Amino acid sequence: MIQEIVHALVQRIIHDKIIMGLLIIGILAIFMGGMNSKDEQSATGKGPAATEQTQASSQSPQGSTAQASVEPSLATDFIKWWLAMAMDYSAQTANQNHQQALGWMSQEAAQQFQSIYWTPDMANGIADGRIVAAFQPTSIRAEALNPDGSVVVGVNGTYVVQSSGQPVPYQVKAEFLVRRAQDGLRVAGVYNELAARPGSSVY
Repeated sequence: MIQEIVHALVQRIIHDKIIMGLLIIGILAIFMGGMNSKDEQSATGKGPAATEQTQASSQSPQGSTAQASVEPSLATDFIKWWLAMAMDYSAQTANQNHQQALGWMSQEAAQQFQSIYWTPDMANGIADGRIVAAFQPTSIRAEALNPDGSVVVGVNGTYVVQSSGQPVPYQVKAEFLVRRAQDGLRVAGVYNELAARPGSSVY
């Protein structure tokens, strides 16, 4: 029974050219529609997931820069807080405060700072009382905001050292690069411009 109905329909389609033409057009439309959909997905990156990934990757550099940027006022406050430890030359607290201050620096910046302001001779001299030193800042201000979001904070002040005889003052002009790390701010660079750098006899 079903075979006879199918056979009758096929015979009618073959003899009726209008129905046959419509059937062919319908098949072609379905086939071409599927091809266009695949082409559009491949052109846009293989579907919505790839589009989202492309958008995320295109936005990620800006997002990371925004996340890594430091407000100049925050960088200035950070350096004020950090300097209280980094430039402490009290015999009772200098060693502990310097160790804490160095923990807020990159390794390279810490080495630069120690070579200028906290050499082993200076640390030992402060600890045993042979050297007396003090630092008094006169200005601490943000000087530049870098494209990577880091901030240069300038520090001016007076650094006084006494190892024998009269105290010797030195005018300090330094710059500290403040950069955001994963767990907070860090001093990532030290640029020193001592008007007169203490001689080796002081240390």
